Order: sequence, then C-alpha cells, then structure tokens
Amino acid sequence: MKLEIVHETRYRYTGPIAETVMEVRLRPMDGNGQRCLKFELDVSAGIEPREYRDGYGNNVHYFNLVRPHSRLSVTSRSVVETGLEPDAEPGEELVQDYLRYRSPVKDVPGVNEIAANHRIADPRSGPEVERALDELTLAIRRDFTYDRAVTNVYSAVDDVLALKAGVCQDFAHLFIAVARAMGVPARYISGYIHDPRERGVMGASHAWAEAWVPEKGWVGYDATHPIHATESHV
Repeated sequence: MKLEIVHETRYRYTGPIAETVMEVRLRPMDGNGQRCLKFELDVSAGIEPREYRDGYGNNVHYFNLVRPHSRLSVTSRSVVETGLEPDAEPGEELVQDYLRYRSPVKDVPGVNEIAANHRIADPRSGPEVERALDELTLAIRRDFTYDRAVTNVYSAVDDVLALKAGVCQDFAHLFIAVARAMGVPARYISGYIHDPRERGVMGASHAWAEAWVPEKGWVGYDATHPIHATESHV
C-alpha cells in the first residue's frame, strides 16, 4: 500500500517573539515493513532546515528563526509504501534494540498486577510470548475506556491506571510498562493510522507500541483498536 501523508503544524503567538529553536521528527522511518519513498519539509519564512539522525534512528530536522515573528508553520509531505516484508537480515541493530528497551519503566503496583495476569511460561518461545502480548492488548482495550478528556501529554502510567481511561498514547505507555514488567522489551511508536474505508481523511497522529517477539523481532501492538500493527500503520 502507498500512502500520502500531509502533516501541518501552525504556531500563533499573542505577540511577536524574538526567536524560535525547533527540532521535528516527521520523516517516516525505513525498515520493518515500510519504506519512505518521498519526503518534503516546508517551514514558513523561507527557512531551510538542517538534518541529522538521532541515536534511535530517527531523521531529525532542526532550524532556528532569529527575527521577531508572531506565527510559524511547519508542513511535511510524505509518500510511504507499507506492507513490505520485514527486514530479512535484522543484524546487530535489533540486538542492540533488545538490550535498550528491556529496562522497567516504573515500579508501579498496578502494572505488576496486570503483568502477573499475563505470565509467560517460556520467554524463549515466540508463540508463547505473542499469545501473552495479544491477551494484554485485548485486556487493555477491554478494561480501559478511550476518553480524550481525561489525560494530556504529561499524564503518567499511574494516572491511566487510576482513571481507567485515556487515549492512544496512554494505552501505548501502559502496554510498554506491563510488557517490560513481563520481561518483554517494548518501545513507543509515534506515527499515523489510515482507515482504508476512507480517502483523504483529516486526523491526528497515532501511537502504539512494539514488543520483541523471539523468532520475529519487533512486532507492533495497537491496544487502542486492539490489533497488531498492519499496513495501515505508518
């Protein structure tokens, strides 16, 4: 599947500000079943961003506007091909990822209780790990309510457990915390999801998680819907 994504962010200030320093991570990554075929980044005021790659493999664009301004816009345009075969030769990078994302997020009693309900009999067995993570994904969707009004970007796993509600980013954080408490490396994914029933849909970005499954590598888990990440996830 080929998807075109336009992501626009607009900043408006109550009065002129003297300077803007910004980094953005908007270019879709290559690998693990997808490839970015085209990417353009436009910043207002004729700014030409520079680029580097961070320690997690993200392409980072950065810029500095040093004259007074009261508004700013950042627009990215991407064409991404999804549904490709997973990387045939994952190599050493996936091993390093495994080691990086296995540490516990936070020692929270509620997290440990959920993890205890999804014990993995044999952590070396891919099917056994996948079964436990599938059950965790379904449990989060069943036991927690999707509600945009109760959390924000600063909400922690403790808040989600107390409220029994949240949005995609909260469910991703909860999945990661529980998966790591189960002994499974997990990491946060920020991107987009496409509804194949609609064309030209306007919406917000989306969040889910990836967990390390033996014999498979990183597998996407979207507890919001709840499904494995598909070719509709970018």
